[in-house]
Amino acid sequence: MKIKLKGGKSAPQKALQELETALGCRISISFRRFVSKNDGAEPEPNIFNIGKDNNAGVNQFIPISEIWEERQDIDNIPRQAYPIARASCGNYVLLDESKGGQVYFWDHELPVDNIIKLANNFDEFLSMLEPLDINSIKLKPGQVKKVWFAPDFLKRIKE
Repeated sequence: MKIKLKGGKSAPQKALQELETALGCRISISFRRFVSKNDGAEPEPNIFNIGKDNNAGVNQFIPISEIWEERQDIDNIPRQAYPIARASCGNYVLLDESKGGQVYFWDHELPVDNIIKLANNFDEFLSMLEPLDINSIKLKPGQVKKVWFAPDFLKRIKE
């Protein structure tokens, strides 16, 4: 893995079993191996590509005990798919066990076809995560027309 993680712990076996029961299937071996040490981990700032014209970052890997509840807030996902990470801008990274553990990006702003394939499996997805170098972001003059900050966020950055 190219990025560093902090705050992860071992996923409780009971929570793993409850998730599998709710999904009606076993959890992918690679994801199970990851949560055995990194359940709920927060990665350093990172970026991954979504196709060739878009990208996002993982803010946090969702703790196993929260996945089923979090899944209820996501529209139009396959029965054996579930969120594994909170991505930037209110989106999610999903794992779909009915597709052999493939990993997808769920974009809440797209009304139809909002599930985009990222990787064939969880290990492949982890290898896509690159550390974010803020200095590599180049904006063209006039590219940003308007910016909105959540009031609570604005307070935090002023402190």
